[in-house]
Amino acid sequence: MKIAISASGDSTTVSAVDFDTFWGRSRYYDLVPGVDLRPLVQAALDGMVDEGGWYSLLAARMDGGIVGTAAVFRDPWYRSRARDDVACFGLVTADGPDVLKALVDATQGVASDHGIATIRGPVNPPRSLLGYGVQTSGYAFPILAGTSVDPPTLADAYASLWENGYFSSSDHYVNLVQDFEKTWAYVAQHEPDRSLAVINPDLNDLGDLPGKVAELMNGTLSYRPDYLATSAERLAHEAQQYRAVPGGEKLLGFYMDGDVLAGGVIMQPDWFQVLRGQHVKAVVGDIYMLAPAYQGRHMMNNFPEYSARVLDELGATYYEHASIWDGSKAIQSTVKNGYASVSREYLVFEIGE
Repeated sequence: MKIAISASGDSTTVSAVDFDTFWGRSRYYDLVPGVDLRPLVQAALDGMVDEGGWYSLLAARMDGGIVGTAAVFRDPWYRSRARDDVACFGLVTADGPDVLKALVDATQGVASDHGIATIRGPVNPPRSLLGYGVQTSGYAFPILAGTSVDPPTLADAYASLWENGYFSSSDHYVNLVQDFEKTWAYVAQHEPDRSLAVINPDLNDLGDLPGKVAELMNGTLSYRPDYLATSAERLAHEAQQYRAVPGGEKLLGFYMDGDVLAGGVIMQPDWFQVLRGQHVKAVVGDIYMLAPAYQGRHMMNNFPEYSARVLDELGATYYEHASIWDGSKAIQSTVKNGYASVSREYLVFEIGE
C-alpha cells in the first residue's frame, strides 16, 4: 500500500516508497542470520490491510541518498490501554536524531490523514518475531524471536528526542531470563494450587478452547499499553504453527476448573530457530494470564513450575520472557523473588492526545 506523503526537515526529506525500496535500505534486511524476514514482514503488513487496516512505508533522504526508513500502520487488532484508535510506527532505521524526527514527523502526518491523533512506537510487525520498543540495554544477549534488536545509536536518537520534549509519554518494558534452579527452590517453598486440571490443546481438534482463551486474553490483558486483541479464529490458526516443534502443544498450558478456563501459560519457541530448521533450545515466555476469580490463590506459582517442567521435557535450555510491561505487579514480584532477572530493557513512546 502506498500513500502520498512528504515531510521535510532542514536537510532531510521523507516520502512514501514501495516495499522494494523500503526493504532494500532497511536494517531488517539482514537482521537475523539465516532467516529471510522479507516475506514475513510483508505478510504481516498486508494482513493488516486484509483486516481493514492500512500501512505506509517511508524513506528519509539527505543529499539524494536514503538515510532512514520506517513503517507507519494501523493494525485493527492493536490496542493501547483498551484504545483502538491508535496508529503505530516501527521497523525504524535512522541515522541520528534528526533523521528519526523527520521519519516520526512523517508517520504522524500519515496517521493524521487517516483521522488518528495518537501514534505509538516503535512497534515492529510481526511482533511475534520482531517485538516492540527501542532496546536500551542488554545488547550482549543473543537475537531472540519476539524481541526488538536495536543498535545503541538508535536508543541515543530516541533519548535525544525525549529529552527535548518531542514525545508525550513512554512505557518501559523488560525481558527476563528465567533461573531454573531458583525457580524450583521458590516453588518448593510456596506450594502451588493443585486444584485445577492442566490441559494442552489437541491440535487436531481444538474444540471451544480457542474461544475461551480469546475471551480470557482480551478480558485480562487489554489494560496493557501495547496489546494485540485476538479471536477464536486467529488463535486456532496460530496454534497450528506449533506443529513445527515436536511436542510444541506443551508450550500452551491451560488451567481448567471443570469447563471454566481459569488461567494459562502461553510460550513460544524461538521462531528464528524453527525457521532455520534447528532444534529449539530457546523458548520465549509470552503470556501468563489468570482470570480475576482465581487471583489471590497463589495460582501464579503454578506458571513458572509448569514452564520449567515443559522446557525440561522438550530439551530446551534457555527461557526468556519477552517484552514484559514493567507495570505488571506479577513481573515485579518475579524479579523481587529472584527466579528471573532483567536481561534487556525497552521503551515505547507515544505522541498525541
